[in-house]
Amino acid sequence: MSSSIRRKLSFRMLLAVLAGLIGFSAPAAAADVDLYTAYTHMAATPGQSLTYTIDIINNTGQIQTIPLEFDNGGHEGWEAELTAGGNQIRQISIRPEGERSVTLTLKVPLQVNRGDYTFRVNAGPHGSLPIRVTVVEEGTYRSELTSDQPNLQGHSDSDFSYSLKLNNRTAEKQTYALSADVPQGWDARFQSGGNNITSIEVEPNATQTITLRVTPSSNAAADTYRIPVRASNNTTSAELTLEAVITGTYAIQLTTPDERLSTSITAGGTRSLELLVKNTGSADLTDINLTSTAPANWEVTFEPKTINVIKPGQSVPVTATIKSAKEALPGDYVLSMTASAAEKSTDAVFRVTVKTSMLWGWVGVLIGLAVIGGVYWLMRKYGRR
Repeated sequence: MSSSIRRKLSFRMLLAVLAGLIGFSAPAAAADVDLYTAYTHMAATPGQSLTYTIDIINNTGQIQTIPLEFDNGGHEGWEAELTAGGNQIRQISIRPEGERSVTLTLKVPLQVNRGDYTFRVNAGPHGSLPIRVTVVEEGTYRSELTSDQPNLQGHSDSDFSYSLKLNNRTAEKQTYALSADVPQGWDARFQSGGNNITSIEVEPNATQTITLRVTPSSNAAADTYRIPVRASNNTTSAELTLEAVITGTYAIQLTTPDERLSTSITAGGTRSLELLVKNTGSADLTDINLTSTAPANWEVTFEPKTINVIKPGQSVPVTATIKSAKEALPGDYVLSMTASAAEKSTDAVFRVTVKTSMLWGWVGVLIGLAVIGGVYWLMRKYGRR
C-alpha cells in the first residue's frame, strides 16, 4: 500500500474518531410531508366537540397528493369529520414547498368511560399524526335540570321567577313533561319564549332554558317552602328542588275608629275626620303616603301626611280635614282617600253629605216672618175698607 493511500486512510480514521468523540452525526433526511397541529393532547367531557386545525406541509419540489383518513383506534361511539373549505375531504393536493390546512372535528360520546383515548390522522405513505384525548368524567345517558338561583325570597304578594336549564345528555331528541309541586292555593306556570308550556323538546346533547313563575297564595305564612320540579318522559327524567322564602304578608287598611265611612259638611265649611291606618299583615309597612280624590274645588289635607313605618298589628291615627266648595249644592258627594305604602296600598271611599248652612236657615225663617208680618199689616190697613 502506498504511503499516500495510508495517509488518506489515517485521515479518515482520525475524522471518524473525532466525530465519535464530539457526537457528530450526519443529518437525517427530511420527511417529504409533515402533519402538524398545535394541541395534540386535550381534556374533554362527555358530549363535548373538539376542533383541531391540522397543517399539512409539502417539503418536496413536487406536487404531493395526500390521502387523509381518521383512525379511531377501535374506540366506538366517537364521531370524527375532516373538512376543508366547508366540505368533507378524503384527499388533498399541495403545491411544491407549499402548505394547506384541514379541520378535524372530534365529538366525545355521551356514554364513555373516563380515561385516555388515542387516535390518528393517517396520510397514507406519508405518515400519521397521533392525537390524544383525556375524558375527565364518566359519561352517562341522563337528563339534568339545574338553576343558577334555586332559592328566592319575597312577600306573599310577590311572583317568584326561576330560570331553569334542562340539559338533554342523551343521544336522542327528548320531549319532557314539566311539573311543579306547589302548596295548595299557589300557582305555578312554565314559560318558554314568552308562552306558557307544559312540555318541551330538547335536541340531543343540547340545553333549553325554561322560566318557572310561582305565585304564592295571598295568605301564605312567613316560612320557607320547598317546590319539587320534574322534567320527565318514559326513558329519562330530571328533578330539582326549589325554595321560596316568604318573609311575610303585606296588608293595609284605612278606616275610622268606629269604621263609619260617612260624614256631613256645609257648603264652604270644613270637617275634621279621624282616620286609622292599620297594618293588618305580618311584615312592616314603610313610607306610607296619604292622598285623596275629591270633588272639584274641594280640599283635603292630612296630618300627618306621611308615616315612616307601621309594625304588624299596629295602627296610626291620622286627621283628615275636609273643606267643601262654597258653591256646593246640598246632596251626597263621594270622597276617596288612599294610603299607599311602599309594599301595599288601600282605598277608602267616604260619602259626604252637604247640608244647608244654619245661617241660611235663619235667613229663611226671618224672610218667612217678614212675609207674614207684611200680609198682616196689609190686612189691618186695607181690610176695613
